[in-house]
Amino acid sequence: MMDYDDILDEVDREEKVDSATEYLEKTKRIKREITRLKRLFKEIDENKKKLVFATIEDVAFMTITMQDLREKIVREGTTCKYKNGENQYGTKQSPDAQLYLQMSQKQTQAMKILVDCLPKGKVENTQDKDDFKDFVAGRG
Repeated sequence: MMDYDDILDEVDREEKVDSATEYLEKTKRIKREITRLKRLFKEIDENKKKLVFATIEDVAFMTITMQDLREKIVREGTTCKYKNGENQYGTKQSPDAQLYLQMSQKQTQAMKILVDCLPKGKVENTQDKDDFKDFVAGRG
């Protein structure tokens, strides 16, 4: 029969495995997004590639993180309850919703940097059928 400490050790091991699995899955998703974005920007000027590839890694991280945040926000909502002291309580914007908005703004700024690095003809001729094409089309 397992004693209390054995049960806690087992729970701790399971949490570590779950955490490691989530980390590996997220890392894999980020790498796939980096590959996808690099394909879109393969024709840029060689002098701009270092800037672009560093920015691509940031955009890929933000994209995947925002997908995860979006799922959590859909499940839990954009507000949360708080209580400060005995009589001070209410609702406020959830930390996840705040982070999502901040990342969205940073991602938009980073995407502008990337789009500005594309050769002008490439912007108009992007063949990908995804959100990036819509973003580029709105560049005006």
